[in-house]
Amino acid sequence: MRSLLSWSTCATSADCVGVARQPYGRCLHHLEADELEACLQGFSPGQAVDLRGTVITGELLDAILSATGHAIGRARFDGARFLSPARFGDAVFTSDASFDGARFDGLASFFGTGFNGNASFHGVRFAREFSLHGCRVRGHLSLDEAVVTNDALFGEACLGSASFRGAEFHGFASFDRTRFHGDATFRGARFWRAVSFRRTGFDGSSGFESVRFVGKAFLAPSVVARRLVLTEARAQGAVEIDVTGCPVVLDGARVLGRLVVRLGDVDLDLRGLVSRGASSVTRRGGEIRVVSVDRLDAEELTIDGADLSGCHLPGVVGPERLSLRDCVFASTPRGRHQLRLSWPPQWPPRWSARLSAQWAARRSSRLSTPWSAPWPPRWPWRRAKTAKPRLRVIKFTWFALVAVVTVAALVLSAAPQPSGRRPIGHRPTSAPVATQHGGLHG
Repeated sequence: MRSLLSWSTCATSADCVGVARQPYGRCLHHLEADELEACLQGFSPGQAVDLRGTVITGELLDAILSATGHAIGRARFDGARFLSPARFGDAVFTSDASFDGARFDGLASFFGTGFNGNASFHGVRFAREFSLHGCRVRGHLSLDEAVVTNDALFGEACLGSASFRGAEFHGFASFDRTRFHGDATFRGARFWRAVSFRRTGFDGSSGFESVRFVGKAFLAPSVVARRLVLTEARAQGAVEIDVTGCPVVLDGARVLGRLVVRLGDVDLDLRGLVSRGASSVTRRGGEIRVVSVDRLDAEELTIDGADLSGCHLPGVVGPERLSLRDCVFASTPRGRHQLRLSWPPQWPPRWSARLSAQWAARRSSRLSTPWSAPWPPRWPWRRAKTAKPRLRVIKFTWFALVAVVTVAALVLSAAPQPSGRRPIGHRPTSAPVATQHGGLHG
């Protein structure tokens, strides 16, 4: 085990992997009282602290914080084990701080702690509560693959960029009023209980790709500068999304509980969304532009006040379960479904995909409950049993009408037409009239 470590370990026993302090060759946990006091006297504010692999008690941690004046330089707690509650309080890490692979058997509190550099908690195990409430991290915060057995509190923290890839939160997780000045990534994270992002600010993107929500999820950030992504997310409980002014992507997401989406001035992508609870998408201000509903499979979904002009509604799985209210649809191009004389005549005109989508959407918007019309939609006067006979009658009527018009045209063209007009220069002639002076020969 020692050969895998990058530091010289304690010589007290083979089980201790704490970094050895020279010239004693033992870690701080195994030093005698006078030896420990001599080591602590060499500490000063802003000095680097190396406690890798060391077992740290509450008394030892308090002594180190007091010796450094609560101002620690480069801090290395990799693989350390905190047996007692670890309270860093108002301590300031003037440089990078690393806790990778550490274990906290008790409370881990960084309430109001300042990190002037990066803070890494990669693979850390928190047996109790973990708190970064009100802390400040100017650099990058990493909790990749960390496990928090109890509640995790990040409220009112001010963070740079942050990464929670593969992290597990078995208790309640609160990010209320947290500010992320960079991108925040939660790819593959798992929240076993409720998680809250109320009034959270994201100056970059917020990515929840492949996240698992077992409990309720409240995603109501106050600001998202770029976009809110829940691609391939999975939720067993209720999910509430309330956001304004950024694109929202639910591509391939699957929600088994209730899904409530309240948006304003947002581009919404519902491609491949699967919803098994009563779901709704409503407009709370501004516009909602739904960019895609392809492969949307919702058991009961109501979309209210959205712009669907860029969507292809026939791509919805089970459109009879979709209810649309006060939505905007794409207009059919002029002449797309005009009646034209052709042979054999076709009546009714063929339904285009866009025309059928408009018909379905407008009909569903007129009904208070989701409509159950067949797909593709039928004309209002058609019935399943009488559609074919009526179609035959209509075709015969068209044939008879064309025949009558053709015969009438031929008859009118063959009949002689009397003319009341006279040729130009024509003079009328009359028979000679006898006079009183000798008759015809004078």
